Amino acid sequence: MKIKWLALLLIVLFSYNGYSQKIDWNVSIPEYISATSAKLSLNKDFVKKGTASLQWQWFSPSVLTVDNPSLLQKAVGTRKGGLTMWVYNDEPVNAALRISFVAADGSIPYWFDYHLGFSGWRACWISFENMQGDHKSKELVRWTMTTPENLKTGTLLIDRVEFPAKGVHHQATPDYQTPLNNTKLSRTLWHWARLYEWEHYEYDLPLASVGSSQRQDIELLSRRLTDQVAPETGKGNATRALSIAEKASIHRVDGKITGAPLVSNDELNKNAGEIGLSDLETMLFGFAGDWYYNKNKESKQAFFDVFEYAMQQGFAFGSGLGTNHHYGYQIRDIYKAAWMMRDLLKEETPLNKNIRRTLAYWSGLAETRIPYQYGRDELLDSWNTLLTAKVISALIQPDMRDQVRSMKALSRWVSGSLGFTPGTIGGIKVDGTTFHHGGLYPAYSIGAFATIGKYLELTNHTEFTISDDAARNVKLALQTMRNYCNLKDWGLGIAGRHPFDGSISNDAVQTFALLADRGDLTGSGNKIDEELAADYLRLNRTSSPYKRKFEQAGIKAASSPQGFFVYNYGALGIHRFGNWMVTLKGYNTDVWCSEIYTKDNRYGRYQSYGSVQILASGRPVNSFASGFVEDGWDWNRVPGTTTIHLPLEKLENPLPGTLMERSEENFSGASSLEGKQGVFVFKLKEKDRENFTPGFVARKSVFCFENRLVCLGSNISNNNKEYPTETTLFQLALKRNSEPILLGSDTIVGLPIEKTISEKSSVLLSDTKGNYYRIAAGQDLRILRQKQKSRDNKQKSETEGKFVTAYLNHGVSPDNAEYEYMVLVQPTPDQAKEIASEEGLPYQILRKDHYAHIVKDIPSGTVGYVMFETLDNIKDDYLLASDAETLILLRPTDKKTLVMSICDPNLNLEEKTYTTAKPSRPLIKSILLKGKWKNVSDNDEVVIKQENGNTRLTATCIDGRPVEFKLIAQ
Repeated sequence: MKIKWLALLLIVLFSYNGYSQKIDWNVSIPEYISATSAKLSLNKDFVKKGTASLQWQWFSPSVLTVDNPSLLQKAVGTRKGGLTMWVYNDEPVNAALRISFVAADGSIPYWFDYHLGFSGWRACWISFENMQGDHKSKELVRWTMTTPENLKTGTLLIDRVEFPAKGVHHQATPDYQTPLNNTKLSRTLWHWARLYEWEHYEYDLPLASVGSSQRQDIELLSRRLTDQVAPETGKGNATRALSIAEKASIHRVDGKITGAPLVSNDELNKNAGEIGLSDLETMLFGFAGDWYYNKNKESKQAFFDVFEYAMQQGFAFGSGLGTNHHYGYQIRDIYKAAWMMRDLLKEETPLNKNIRRTLAYWSGLAETRIPYQYGRDELLDSWNTLLTAKVISALIQPDMRDQVRSMKALSRWVSGSLGFTPGTIGGIKVDGTTFHHGGLYPAYSIGAFATIGKYLELTNHTEFTISDDAARNVKLALQTMRNYCNLKDWGLGIAGRHPFDGSISNDAVQTFALLADRGDLTGSGNKIDEELAADYLRLNRTSSPYKRKFEQAGIKAASSPQGFFVYNYGALGIHRFGNWMVTLKGYNTDVWCSEIYTKDNRYGRYQSYGSVQILASGRPVNSFASGFVEDGWDWNRVPGTTTIHLPLEKLENPLPGTLMERSEENFSGASSLEGKQGVFVFKLKEKDRENFTPGFVARKSVFCFENRLVCLGSNISNNNKEYPTETTLFQLALKRNSEPILLGSDTIVGLPIEKTISEKSSVLLSDTKGNYYRIAAGQDLRILRQKQKSRDNKQKSETEGKFVTAYLNHGVSPDNAEYEYMVLVQPTPDQAKEIASEEGLPYQILRKDHYAHIVKDIPSGTVGYVMFETLDNIKDDYLLASDAETLILLRPTDKKTLVMSICDPNLNLEEKTYTTAKPSRPLIKSILLKGKWKNVSDNDEVVIKQENGNTRLTATCIDGRPVEFKLIAQ
């Protein structure tokens, strides 16, 4: 037995030293590494990992060879396989290493040049697929690095060499060392990785003399910027900075600065004493603040030493750190630190020049040298993390002419970036929704809005403010967020991977005030945009300078938004009256359902399965007071959804990474009429993946008339024989066991209680928040009042809470099941009493089947049509025929007049990818109306033709927007 263990140990050791995918020389140089015309040794002073780097000192053109076929063949056979390493160059030279991988037949199927125009450490992360060569052979036997022919001598250090078992990061960053890196992507490089590209842009604006008004504006910007990032009331504290700096052991060797390895988060090992960008940020901000506020000369010197160390480690002009993705979140305070040190940084020294170049490079300021390029993605991240950094990089330049040109270009770029963006790329959409990660994402929007607000705070009433068109787009985006939040909270359906904590931040609320203060955008000519100011006063309940200013101008807080709002870039309908809001959410081929990460929103699969969530409680209204609490939450039972009730382990993301599920069905979204009434549709079809049920289908609709919601479902079918299918009416947290619900005339309190109601007549039920549910006869209604155990969406830790739940049970493996119920949102006692009897029913179901859901609202006379399939012989007072997948709303205003809307919520995007810049394409919808009608509205999106005594309407639908018009009988 001992001999077997010894043999196993020898195999492990041999595998590690000779065939590991990492090359280690902390103790000695592996025998399979050699070099011609050179001396190889270990360097313990300048190290990027462990205790030593490989020092390669050559005396004439030299070739360093790694002769390890097993290592190389395993690497080239790895999916996305490639090389990651770091190189230290003492002096920059205009030359390049030729890095080659040699096959057994002597060919070089993979090679690239690594440029040496730098000093200090630089990364080299490149996959085999991004290298040059014919890529024909995978029988690699040697890896060589050849020095430039025009250099007779030189020294390089090599360290942190690895052929990653999981492949090279998909966001490996092109830089001045490997400019051709990662150019074979199917989509544009992430904006984090485009710094090298942008640095090659040249200003199309001239460097001109500075006028007196421009000088005044720049000086005003500088004062405002100081108030933002370094107010007089601030206090400097270098305690944490000193602690990190001591651990980093920053010191000099022969005049060159060195210290602990500084690397990106994707290879950071803090247990090994390594430093990340967040640590660098903490050091620079701490030392700058201590100098700025306390005039500590040691901190002043420490700031410059740390920045020099950072550039030597690779946070420098022209570097990519291997992969720099999402670095913007880790460096924002570096720029605040630089602004506190601005007077010293403007001094013309070589170090200061390098620091300023580094700051400008990593801020992405070079992108603004030319106008914003339409179709550029990931704008919310850019605004949120790097917009203020760009301003600081512009204003920190010593020459005011450079400052003016940079700010003019930046203002132009910001204005352009605030235009409507196409497809699913980031930015503002024509319906006012804001996109990130290919979808409507309020959690990312608030940070972006806040930073846009900071930019307005700096530039309002100067030459450098955003354009009027851009300001109008921001106003639309802000008011769209206002519409889908109550008061500040948004619903689960649009929470992304952040369930239960979605709310407009105070900084985003401040942007309402800052944009209002920029000036009127309605054409009134007022100095204040009164609509935005009123919204600000509604959202901000505390004292503030802008609150006082707006109130002194006679502006009053706005009322809650009212009516029905269509946001089909999110397959979203928002219905509001009084002080309540209903969020209606689906998903389709272009709109994802929910964002599920490995450690975020693990159980959020059902967020958009036709959810109907009411926010109506609290002072002000909020999610918590409305009953939505994570502790104990049953993730299977989102209100309004039709779901298969799964154990949490089967509900969890089946993929190893992110799941942002899109459907194979197009028909999900909303439409409205006169901004008051609305209809929502969700056509469900689950995909075939682990723990999903590919045979699970349903056709769902919600018709919204004032405070009346008519909820219909048909064709609910699946072949899951293990778990039941349900439609949830509500699931609400209980603050007290005594919180009552009403079932008919009975009051139900306490817990645990479990009831099954299957009546031949309709059932009237209330929730704990004052909403009533009328469930049509013959349905299997279940009511639960219980203590529930669940799991946290991040760490899977067990949670517990008390809830009351009502749902319709469709049983196991339903076949064409259906449902019908009406919700009265916050009714008066008289309204609740009226629907208790059949005579008081305020709606009529005209059709509910595979082909269509059609509902008439009796009080208003409005008829809503959800046309799932093409129908030619509709027996209806108005409609004779309709195309499939069409939403129609109509209301007679008198015997001869109709107001009407037609909508296809499908965005009809050409590319079905993670994100696409392809725009929404038009869809033509045709319906046939009884009788002869004439269009009297100014709407060229609908064409009318007479057809055998009836009227053919042809509407052009685009961007999921309803086409609304008015007809008069002829």
